[in-house]
Amino acid sequence: MMLQIPATFDRDDVPSMAFLKVLPAELRGVFHSLMDALKSARDVVFRVGGRALDDVQVAQMACENVEVLRRNLPELEFTRFILRDEDGALYSPHLVARQIRRAERAAARAAQPRRLEEFKARQEAGEFAPDASVKAMTSRANAFKGGRPRKGETSEQARERRERAEHEAIQQREMRLLTSVPGGRNSETKNQNQFLETVLVSGDLGSETGFEFSVDLESEKDISLLNSKSTKPAETKTDKPVCEVSETLISQTVARVIKIGRLPDRQAGFAKSICGRFLREGVPADVLVEAVKQHAEKMALNGDTANRMGVFCKPIERFWADHQAGVSTAPKPEPVPLEDWEERARAAFARAQEVWNEAFREKRDFSAVQRAWPDLAQAYDLPPCPYDRAAYMDWHRPQEQAA
Repeated sequence: MMLQIPATFDRDDVPSMAFLKVLPAELRGVFHSLMDALKSARDVVFRVGGRALDDVQVAQMACENVEVLRRNLPELEFTRFILRDEDGALYSPHLVARQIRRAERAAARAAQPRRLEEFKARQEAGEFAPDASVKAMTSRANAFKGGRPRKGETSEQARERRERAEHEAIQQREMRLLTSVPGGRNSETKNQNQFLETVLVSGDLGSETGFEFSVDLESEKDISLLNSKSTKPAETKTDKPVCEVSETLISQTVARVIKIGRLPDRQAGFAKSICGRFLREGVPADVLVEAVKQHAEKMALNGDTANRMGVFCKPIERFWADHQAGVSTAPKPEPVPLEDWEERARAAFARAQEVWNEAFREKRDFSAVQRAWPDLAQAYDLPPCPYDRAAYMDWHRPQEQAA
């Protein structure tokens, strides 16, 4: 059944049901009787077919006395708990608002498959991460809207303001900064001189800038044509040189980076984008892979593992800068093997970390875990020393070395 919204209905002026408590008891009783009658009829307005029910018929449906109904209807209409449509039929604005919300939710559910297909298409195009969800597209759309409206501003006014600001920003970016027009203060002498003095004005604003200089038309003709087609001055272009890189080289480099960096497979899309950018900027594939390898080894020494490709961007940039500057980027020599007591100390402290973390997850109190640590160390056959890396090293260090 299609919902017909009455002309007298205002969604922003529907009173809260909490205010029903301030009404007299008789008024509340009549209101609930009318609401029960509409709910039992599965409708929002007292109308049968195209005919509005009169007060007597409404009283019969609501099981109310006609005089009581007529005595309380004006106050219910004044407080907007019950209203009349353009034909005089009584209806509940709360039920109309509920039906509108249901229709909006149904429309949103119906649009979900279409939005999912749109998201998958944009995801395959590389606009979103492989592990992203439809919420990423929704968040980006909401961010593009510019946030909440300003105080005293409607949603339509806020949308118009943002569109206007965006249009002005686009015009500002594309505005030709300077164009030349013939003329000026000494234009009457242009036939007596091989140079033409020109006045520079803004291409969009049309106002004089107040300075002039001479231009040789023959030597500057081609340059003027090029500048007239460009939307930016040539000196503002700072793009880096881009090299042509084959897809095969990018794929091979990505496979090496994923393996050496111990990255999860879901990061393949990000790795392809980042590796492709560095390769097109002139970074050799071997240099890129070596930078990832060295940084992954540094992280492994601290017990960390990279879970996203972005952690290697800065290390690759620093490694490439050192490589170009002639700084030695050779891998560091293999660390000296640890002695037996050092390995035992590190292994014991690793077990102590697990016990400490488990106890902290249960107690959620650092002081409580610290007080209970001696008992925990004894229960898990750990050294009876404080929970500290240096203390564990001192405990396992041979006495002659300690002396």
